[in-house]
Amino acid sequence: MKDNTFALKMNKSGELLLENSDDAVKAKYKPDSLLLCAPVSYLLMLFCVVIDIAFFRSLFVRISYDSPIMIWGQVAGLAFAADVVAAFAGILAKKIRQGLSHDKFNLALLLAVPIFALIINGVLRFSTMSLSSADGTVDAATIALTIIAIATPVFTSVGNFAISFELYNPLAKQLCREEITLNELKNYIRRLEAIQDECDSFNSSQIQDADHQHLINAKKDLINDSLTLLADMRVQLMEQLGDPTSTNVLSKSRSDEIFDRLGRELAALAAASGEKTALPAIDRDVPTKNHVVNFSEAV
Repeated sequence: MKDNTFALKMNKSGELLLENSDDAVKAKYKPDSLLLCAPVSYLLMLFCVVIDIAFFRSLFVRISYDSPIMIWGQVAGLAFAADVVAAFAGILAKKIRQGLSHDKFNLALLLAVPIFALIINGVLRFSTMSLSSADGTVDAATIALTIIAIATPVFTSVGNFAISFELYNPLAKQLCREEITLNELKNYIRRLEAIQDECDSFNSSQIQDADHQHLINAKKDLINDSLTLLADMRVQLMEQLGDPTSTNVLSKSRSDEIFDRLGRELAALAAASGEKTALPAIDRDVPTKNHVVNFSEAV
């Protein structure tokens, strides 16, 4: 199995960085129990909603003569008030508990909604107990079923409130984001300090020496290119002079004058560069291109 815990990657600046460095910070804020993981908690809350829907549907099917769509709407409204609103109340209660909010009035309103929904369910259950029995009499079994039908939605509503209260942790999320941002700022400050130290390590004399050496190298390259062009020109002129079919009007003496002038100009260029440059001797009798000017001849 491949271990990417200490995998390194290179950024655009050529700096080696630890890949997935934020995973260690996120691992600090992960829940310790599997039941507090988000998928498991959401499934438990959904299970509570399904239970309440089943109880509320049995009630409205018994007492209502509306269409099935209307019955499902009534069931959904009561389930939303008893479970979903209770979950939102748990989230707001956790924020108030951690000091991130002081909106206690909204919390009271959110808690009032499931409480009224459960009270309505209890009143309807008690008033229709006779419909739960086959002969229309209220016996012990009917009372027991009514108590279960009243208590179960209470348990599920309180369960949704408690699960959302434990699952939602805004303070931990905020601390995790701030710690990741702080690590990024530390890395940025470290890069700036490294750049500052590198700049402080250079003094003016080192920079001038580096610039002077760069200028010398550029001049040497220029002289070497000039010598190469001179040799190529000499070979081409000698080839033209030695070709019987050539219509070149230059004589050998005229070409020698051109070579001498090029040599003087090249010597002046070498003198201007401040270097002692040994110019190659010009062989005016051999019209070949065997001579190659190397860098040692140019400097």
